[in-house]
Amino acid sequence: MCVVVLVPKYIAYHIVSYLIMFMPKLTLAAFTACAIRSSLAQDTPTMNIVDTAIAAGTFTGLTGLVTLAGLGGALSDENASLTVFAPNDEALAKLDNATVAKLTDPLWLPQLQQLLLSHVLVIGAFTSDTVIDGMDAPTASGESFTVNTDPIRINEDSVVIAADIMATNGVIHVIDNIIASQAVSQTIADLAVADDNLSTLVAALTAADLVGAISADGPITCLAPTNDAFAALPEGTVDSLLLPENVETLKDILLTHCISGNIVSSMVTSGPITTLSGNTIEAVVNDDGSITFDGATVITADVVASNGIAHVIDKVIVPTSDEAAATTVAPTTAAPTTEAAKDDTHDDGDDIDHSMDGVKDSPPSSAAMYGTAVATAAVSAGFAMLI
Repeated sequence: MCVVVLVPKYIAYHIVSYLIMFMPKLTLAAFTACAIRSSLAQDTPTMNIVDTAIAAGTFTGLTGLVTLAGLGGALSDENASLTVFAPNDEALAKLDNATVAKLTDPLWLPQLQQLLLSHVLVIGAFTSDTVIDGMDAPTASGESFTVNTDPIRINEDSVVIAADIMATNGVIHVIDNIIASQAVSQTIADLAVADDNLSTLVAALTAADLVGAISADGPITCLAPTNDAFAALPEGTVDSLLLPENVETLKDILLTHCISGNIVSSMVTSGPITTLSGNTIEAVVNDDGSITFDGATVITADVVASNGIAHVIDKVIVPTSDEAAATTVAPTTAAPTTEAAKDDTHDDGDDIDHSMDGVKDSPPSSAAMYGTAVATAAVSAGFAMLI
């Protein structure tokens, strides 16, 4: 239906004069937002999030990283309902060269995936009119961020410059800065210090002067015993280990929980692994998918830090006198010798290096390497994007 409104000529003249006078006062930011919005928005979207971003032409860096991370399929899933806070090329250009080089190195694939998934909300298509100032928003990476309004911004650092760009499988909000993620800003030591459930581990690392070691560039994989795991050691053990005269023993124990490499749970296979202490531990992948290291069960897998991976475990691994084997101390027993140590499985006398038999020789595809683990957590949260 078309409606024609007739107005006197002098009124029309004043309207046109007003527009000519005040149109230049539109800010550049507003104009840019309108331009981006008009290049992407459709009354009825016909493209998914990835195709919409590609078509815009202002997200070449982001779409390249998504492809490199193997997340293109997840973000194109037509059965999903996603919210993506998309940094444009200008935002990505703010990353320093060293960070870009690291994130584009296949060795650091879990960190790249963690960073990208920290820009994806797990609560469906979330439009700007539903924003509540100060709300906490959980992301597909397991991290969360705070959303504020006027203007809409993330963690006070990333401002939404174009909102509500609809796609067939969700919505895009364009942001002017990368959203901070532990994958680029927090080491394993930082994450341990921030977790009250790992305070005994932090105290032990401090006493052994190893905080710097697990804050180094890496990559390093750490098996992190909880406070309950340390409490399950025989009475007085922890206090004794923290004494200065026992620092070498403490170091040996703690380094037995550290492995060289960026090892996510899907890379682990059953077999022996040589740790940074030189001791060998036995990895077991059970039929139900659970993983143990010398009997210590992984209770939280794939905690991604800037310098590696942490897996939280429920027991402390204590090396035996035979440095080629290790055992765990259970809550109600002294340190028993494992069958692996008894039958000298780790010293079979051949010339084959078995030191990393418990880790796959080469990194699998991103979906197998890390996306699967994220998918499990995401589905349990009602978010079926990473299958």
